[in-house]
Amino acid sequence: MRAARWLFLVVVLAGALLAFRGHGDEVVSAIGATSMSSVAGACALVLLGLGLTSVAWLALLRGFGHPLPPGVGRSVFFVGQLGKYVPGGVWSIGAHAHLARDHGVPVRVTASTSLTFLGLNLATAAGVVGVVATAGVDVGPLTPMTGALLGLVSLVSLLPVVVNRLAGLVAGARLGLRWLDVLGLVALMALTWVSYAGAVVVLSPEPTWSVLPGAAAAFATAYAVGVAIVVAPAGVGAREVTLVALLSPMLGVGAAGAVAILVRVLHTGADLLLALVAWAIASRVPRPGGRPAVRSTSAVVHEGVAGDP
Repeated sequence: MRAARWLFLVVVLAGALLAFRGHGDEVVSAIGATSMSSVAGACALVLLGLGLTSVAWLALLRGFGHPLPPGVGRSVFFVGQLGKYVPGGVWSIGAHAHLARDHGVPVRVTASTSLTFLGLNLATAAGVVGVVATAGVDVGPLTPMTGALLGLVSLVSLLPVVVNRLAGLVAGARLGLRWLDVLGLVALMALTWVSYAGAVVVLSPEPTWSVLPGAAAAFATAYAVGVAIVVAPAGVGAREVTLVALLSPMLGVGAAGAVAILVRVLHTGADLLLALVAWAIASRVPRPGGRPAVRSTSAVVHEGVAGDP
């Protein structure tokens, strides 16, 4: 089992590197053409967005009646999220379930939390795209009418009665979200999409915040396409193609391509960094017996990586 967990970690790293296979020159060129201050600002925005998603995931887990301490919970979330770099689309869910089981959370509840979290991402992404298209911003083939319909679908899917009912059926346990809870989750995800869109703007050759709504819709659409292409690790390829197609009218084809590559680099690096930092923090949280939760790198893999817009 330990060998299998090490193998899983190797596969995760290989999947992360796969995103840049054959694009090394493009990555170097894009970084060279972008100021370090822009890269640093975009990196901060990406880290902020990812951090907000961890708050949303932990809030959903708490809604199922299984709260985790922030340090331990973020370790479970961020380390488990590395599973998205393994083709198949389910490995992060399995990793979350395995990690949380060590802290007394039933596997079915954790899996349901991650599935509900995925649904929250997709529903709010649809809401972002719908609102932006309804406002008349160019979002590919969407018209204001279809944008309004998409926004309505998003709204219905985010009603507490709908979220609780569907999540409860999957988990076999009650998810007790109230209106205030759902509004809080939607606010977190709205800030997440704004953060990701802000990174796109900051990385643009001539940053202008007037393109922020269009960048948010483009990124949200690209995220959804990446989720749909389950065979691609973390939506690699499909996400970038979609992002370039939607950003090109705003930035130009060349600039859109460079931004898409840089966004992928930053998101991949941020995923790996947050997983490492969260594990390092959680490893120093004492268990009830007084010993650290994790004592070595091999223990982290042993405990953490069996089993994944």
